[in-house]
Amino acid sequence: MADLPGLGYIAVSEMSLQKAAKEFADKLNNLVDSTIHTNMQFVIDTTGSNDHMIVHTARSGTPRFKELPLIREDEDPNVPALLLHVKFIVEMDDENTRLRVERSTISLWVDITRGRKKPRPLVRVEYDRRRNTKDGAAAHVHLHANSPEMAWIYGSSGQPAPDLYSLHFPVGGQQFRPTFEDFLLFLEREKLYTNFKQGWKTAVLASLQEWKHAQAASTVRHYPHTAAETLTRLGYL
Repeated sequence: MADLPGLGYIAVSEMSLQKAAKEFADKLNNLVDSTIHTNMQFVIDTTGSNDHMIVHTARSGTPRFKELPLIREDEDPNVPALLLHVKFIVEMDDENTRLRVERSTISLWVDITRGRKKPRPLVRVEYDRRRNTKDGAAAHVHLHANSPEMAWIYGSSGQPAPDLYSLHFPVGGQQFRPTFEDFLLFLEREKLYTNFKQGWKTAVLASLQEWKHAQAASTVRHYPHTAAETLTRLGYL
């Protein structure tokens, strides 16, 4: 039932939460080492709870920031304009055999002041397993922008217009929500960041393919009767 965001499953039968979280952080570091020029590393921390751990980036060397700096060509590495924030809260699944994500945030922050002020977010992709109800958007996107059209829609119906970033735009479901790999591909595709390491896309696509296979297995565990019926129609059973 595990559904880690990208990088495949981590089966943890007879393995502690701390060890499983460390393996997940190692997988993230291997992916980052293949894609981004940085000395930041993913580490694990406790949450104050015995059944959850945090996987996030930490300082390594001299950078003053804790996010992944996306250094663009001819840019001062000490004052990057783009920062990638990645954080996961992980736990064991109900069978206590696999690691899964309870909450995650992948977001892009922009610093247009060269370090004089706090960076501001541009987009956040979030997941919260606790919102996985019939009406909840467990996987969702927050956009930090303005929309006069949205303000008009709310105003014309007599309602105060919320900030655009407070809306939860749904993106897929629990099994096939956006991943860390998807976010990296998004940055390159939309030309927000293009200074990846040589051969980076091969590593990202391979990791994404592993994730898809893992999520397919998770879907089968969630819907075994549907999976069996489909396999029977395809001649596998």
